[in-house]
Amino acid sequence: MEKPHNKSDSLRVLHIASWYPSKVHDSLGNFIKRHIAAIATKHHCEVWYASPVSDGNPLMGTKEVLEGDGFLERKTYPRATKPGVRAITRALLKLAPGEEIAMPDIVHLHVAFPAGRAARILAERWDVPLVITEHWTAYHDSQHIPLWRRISMRRTASQATTFCPVTDQLGMKMREFKMLNLKGESNYKTVPNVVDTDLFTPSTKAISADNGVRLLHVSSLDEAQKNITGILHSLATLRTSHPDFKFCMKFIGGSNTERLSKLRTYAASLGLSEPCITFSGPLPLEEVAENMKQADALILFSRKENFPCVIAEAWASGIPVITTDVGGIAEHIPEGCGRGVLINADDESHLRGAVLEMGSEAGFDKEKIRKYAIDNFSVEAVASEYDKVYREAFL
Repeated sequence: MEKPHNKSDSLRVLHIASWYPSKVHDSLGNFIKRHIAAIATKHHCEVWYASPVSDGNPLMGTKEVLEGDGFLERKTYPRATKPGVRAITRALLKLAPGEEIAMPDIVHLHVAFPAGRAARILAERWDVPLVITEHWTAYHDSQHIPLWRRISMRRTASQATTFCPVTDQLGMKMREFKMLNLKGESNYKTVPNVVDTDLFTPSTKAISADNGVRLLHVSSLDEAQKNITGILHSLATLRTSHPDFKFCMKFIGGSNTERLSKLRTYAASLGLSEPCITFSGPLPLEEVAENMKQADALILFSRKENFPCVIAEAWASGIPVITTDVGGIAEHIPEGCGRGVLINADDESHLRGAVLEMGSEAGFDKEKIRKYAIDNFSVEAVASEYDKVYREAFL
């Protein structure tokens, strides 16, 4: 095998993604794409992604080669099989690196399943280190992962040089799941999600407070995870218990039009209608950033998370968060940190109290909040952490 080139230079990194934006789902794994774009500021990168599609889908058998964000994307749409991992593995193994990374120095897998088997085979084929970044919330409830999938994930882990969960808490859950290499070792290095701190910035303009405290929620609006009805019910109760407290809230996200319609109807049934409560549906990232500038605080009432990018985006915008204490979120919100309020999942009373606290002009320092985002989640910060991971993989 060709030896890696001078390590003082940029490395050649082949990224294999289990989730990634594509023509099938244009926002799936967008946080993975941001990780790769950050890494590409220091290293030569290429990403491969396979998205199986059913018979009759015009995408079946097609491939895409795209350039942008400083790296090459190769996407393939094989015929779906059962289990789907077979189609994904076969499709990825048929691809070949472009000239920029011709012989990779590192294979970097993003999410261990379903693309893990292909990543493992390729790392063995080229005799290069395998790094695994993990985002999957399923580790928090791993008894529901089928045995055959557990076996596949652990086989992939057995070849890994380094595991990079996005939170310490996720790393703990991965260890409990026995994501270890062949030596039984667990070389874990937490590297958080990345945010564009040039796009997400504090507002420089005075904003009218006519509508009271301006609250924002950004997510998929998936009820089981995000508990959107819990937020709405909490706000309706708050309006009744504190009629003089003024607020407005905007929900961004949710591509299911039927679901959005039901949420609007439910909000209206609680006495919450525009302009008090609005649902915009999904917006481009640039518009999300503009809405962050207009908000006083972000609200998340999730039942499970790791560490959602939207929290880092809020902090880059200089606004605090009200969020449930789930996953690894608490790692970034110690008591008295001045970046937000932690509440208990499903505790509507706690949520109402936090909203009232946010409206009491508690004195959140926008510049300090933003500095934390830059120091921990900026492109430069995350790229530097991965650079260390890659260099250490050869020691």
